[in-house]
Amino acid sequence: MKDSDGTFFARMGRLVVRRRALTLLAWVGVALALNLLVPQLEAVIARASQPVIPDSAESVKALKEMDRKFGGSGAQSVAFIVFVDEQGLSEADHQYYERVVKRLRADGRVAAVQDVISNPAFKEALTSEDGKATYLPVGLTGGIGSPEATRQTELLRDVSSNGGKPDSLRTYVTGAAATITDLQTTANESVDKITVVTVFGIGAILLLIYRSVITAGIALATIGVALITSRAVTAFLGLHVFDVSTFTAAFITAIVVGAGTDYSVFLISRFHEERRNGADALEAVRTATRKVAAVITASAATVIAASLSMGLAEIGIFRTSGPALAVSIAVTLLTALTLAPALLAIAGARGRAQAPRRSMTGGVWTRAGALVASRPVLVLLVGLLVLGALAAFYPGMRKSFDERAAQPASTESNRGYDALGEHFPANEVLPDYVLITADHDLRNSRDLAAIEAAAQAVTRVEGVRTVRGVTRPKGTPIDEASIGRQTGEVGRELRDTEERLAEGEGPARRLTEGASKVSGGASELSAGAGRVADGARQATDAVDRFLTGLSAGHDGLGDAVDGSERARDGADRLADGAEQLADALRLAHDQTQLAVDGLGMAYDALRGDPLCTADPICKRAREGIGEIYVAERDELLPGLAKAATAAGRIAKGNDKLGDGLGELRSGLTEARAGVARLTEGQRTFQRKLGELADGAGEVAGGADELAGGAGEVSEGTGKLTASTKELRKGLDQAADFLLATAKAADDPAIGGFYLPSSALDDPRMALAKGYYLSDDGRTARLVVLGETDPFGHASMERAAVMKQAAATAVRGGPLAGSDIKATGPAATNAELSGLSDDDFELVAVVALIAVLLILMLLLRSLVAPLYLLASVLISYASAIGLSVLVWQHLIGHDLEWSVPVIAFVILVAVGADYNILLVSRIREESDDGSREGIARAVAVTGGVITSAGVIFAVSFLAMMAGAVTTLAQLGFTVGAGLLIDTLIVRGLVVPAVAALVGRWNWWPGGASRVASPAQAAYEGSSIRQSTPASTQPETA
Repeated sequence: MKDSDGTFFARMGRLVVRRRALTLLAWVGVALALNLLVPQLEAVIARASQPVIPDSAESVKALKEMDRKFGGSGAQSVAFIVFVDEQGLSEADHQYYERVVKRLRADGRVAAVQDVISNPAFKEALTSEDGKATYLPVGLTGGIGSPEATRQTELLRDVSSNGGKPDSLRTYVTGAAATITDLQTTANESVDKITVVTVFGIGAILLLIYRSVITAGIALATIGVALITSRAVTAFLGLHVFDVSTFTAAFITAIVVGAGTDYSVFLISRFHEERRNGADALEAVRTATRKVAAVITASAATVIAASLSMGLAEIGIFRTSGPALAVSIAVTLLTALTLAPALLAIAGARGRAQAPRRSMTGGVWTRAGALVASRPVLVLLVGLLVLGALAAFYPGMRKSFDERAAQPASTESNRGYDALGEHFPANEVLPDYVLITADHDLRNSRDLAAIEAAAQAVTRVEGVRTVRGVTRPKGTPIDEASIGRQTGEVGRELRDTEERLAEGEGPARRLTEGASKVSGGASELSAGAGRVADGARQATDAVDRFLTGLSAGHDGLGDAVDGSERARDGADRLADGAEQLADALRLAHDQTQLAVDGLGMAYDALRGDPLCTADPICKRAREGIGEIYVAERDELLPGLAKAATAAGRIAKGNDKLGDGLGELRSGLTEARAGVARLTEGQRTFQRKLGELADGAGEVAGGADELAGGAGEVSEGTGKLTASTKELRKGLDQAADFLLATAKAADDPAIGGFYLPSSALDDPRMALAKGYYLSDDGRTARLVVLGETDPFGHASMERAAVMKQAAATAVRGGPLAGSDIKATGPAATNAELSGLSDDDFELVAVVALIAVLLILMLLLRSLVAPLYLLASVLISYASAIGLSVLVWQHLIGHDLEWSVPVIAFVILVAVGADYNILLVSRIREESDDGSREGIARAVAVTGGVITSAGVIFAVSFLAMMAGAVTTLAQLGFTVGAGLLIDTLIVRGLVVPAVAALVGRWNWWPGGASRVASPAQAAYEGSSIRQSTPASTQPETA
């Protein structure tokens, strides 16, 4: 672009001066129309602002997945209504709680309400132990920082503070969503205060510089119109083109006021110079516009390019701030190129806005230029030493992600956190979550054990206080599911069995002795029954002879009557004894059956216990128990049953024998009464004798079986007694082992975990199952409460460790390959930290490349742009270092995480802006690299850059008047950085480097004596002073 009257800027200057009144009216009309037609920027921010974390973030996706799988209804964030009554929650308080729940459910604008009315099982968890506080979790459909979340938070506050609240009851709405809402509200409330402080501060500086209300008013009017218009344009585009966020309004105020003032100062300074050179007012305005327009356009281009680089970021505050700042700078540039000249022309035509008689800073910068030219190495070393000392604090920077600390303690969300902290364990409403998602149903004993293993692994992570889950709903493992406890129960059962066996040794010995006696009696019975059978057969033979001799028969019959009487008595006694023996044997069989069953249960328990299999002592005891169990089951029990059966048969046979003997006696009696009747009953008597012989035979056979069975019983019980002693010894050893194992395995992490799937159907597990397991059973949720600040670095670092611990714990088990995610405040902030670092790298690279290209195009050089870019970087590092020193070390508050990125963009852009002003003049004054020319350039531009830098710094330092720490820190960082850049970097370091580089500054383009529009802008500036006629260059 050539510096002639035919340039675009020259034509624009002539048009604005000629139509100055119309231009003024046009800007006023546009500003008023936009503000009437377009909603205020704060309203647009409240309706269309973006969440802080993008939806693509893993923690955000995990939160949505958790809501979906655990019966949620579309909640993307959670708020908590806290109810506190220091006198104890009364019946009136509970009734008010119920009314709040009913109003929220009836309203329908929230996603979910987790109240204790519809879910009584939650009462214990949601009520403090002292009975003075409870809280109501409410799911919100909007993400944190979104307009929906803001509106729903306000709804909760309206509903919870509505009429009818008991006097002693206090309510607060808190949680992450409420925190961001309060932060947005506080930031918006701070904008007006920041604007007032900024305008008064800049107005005072302008009056100090120009010592004219009219001149200062021109700059302030330009700033005002630019600010009003840029806010309206940004609001309109925020509704239709790009997004805006919480701090957009505050950022626009600072950048527009600072840049607009700078541009006005550049134009007014050139106007004053033209007036001193004798030009009339209108011509001076046209010339000033023509020569300054290129410079401020290039300056605005650097800020726009750097700001647009933030549009590539992932995080909402960066992505939304970039386009808004770029649009605002474009509007401010247009205002400065049109409205400011129009106002100057109006005032100048009336003899106003005259230049001050002398510059306040010219002499200072003349001496500074002389010092740089004479001692560039010393100046450079001193400047770098100061900058390096400040930058040394940069590596120690700690970023804060606690949005609670970024706002006043008096906000409702912070007061709600305080109330919760007084009545509940730390971090009760700010837990982290670990989600374990498998491809199958987890409701089985093996997967539940794997979930418990993951919970134990997370519990062992440093800083974790409590882990809750389906296997530990109250923070500790379910006691009944501990294998250590189960092993102890088996050991105690074995000890009881051993004691019962000891008690049974005496009866077993008596059983052995009784069986021996039964065996002997049965042998005698068998012999007697044989003799009875022989006698009956002989009696039959005698009947035949009876008929031949009545006398002899009478005597024989007498003997027979007496013998039959004795035989019957013996048979009755034998039947009674046999029946008693059968009952005793059946009782012995039943008691022995119980003992054998108990022994079988003990054997089955030991056989299924992997711990017993692993222990040699327990294994040998188990094998001994098995042998005894099989012997008793297959030998002793059948023997007792056989003996009881035989005794029963004996009793039955003795009954028949008694009947026969009775009939025999009757017959003999009749025979003695009369021989005739004896003859008639001969046949009957013979038949009865046959039955007697048969019965006696059965008695003899049964007695033989009884003798054999009783012998077996005697032998078996003898073995049982001996085996029982061995069994007692083995059971005692097994019980000692299992009880010792149970004691050592009292910790579930050592003893293992076993929870049958049927346990989930227990009513006591209803809450745990529904809260910690998804409806389809494929996702388990672990709720983790930490010991440290959930927004602190320790918690953020712990989030990844917890996730890795859970993944390691399930590796190689039934849940190997499961999808494991972490979410919650710590996980979200950890991801936010990573995203902010990534965004910083991206924005920094793009911004630096854009600024470098602009510098190369304007200066037509490679060398100068490179060290100018380096100067911008060290200036930024020094500014951050100073902020770390002040905020982190002196005040004790870490830098908010968004400050470094935004400060970088602004400082790089504005620093490049001032580089253009300085180096363009150096090239004009020192095309051959002479140090004298560099000294003149410093003297000429020093006042302008100083004024612009101080004004821009004040516009950001005014942000410290707000109540939001983020704005205060950003304002301090940028303001301090601009002062460092203006006074040290631009005033000393860059000129010293240029002096040392000499003629190579302009390589490869070479020097040119033809002044560019940027160079011409400050030719004969109003603050230009006479430079020394000669300087003594320092020997390098």
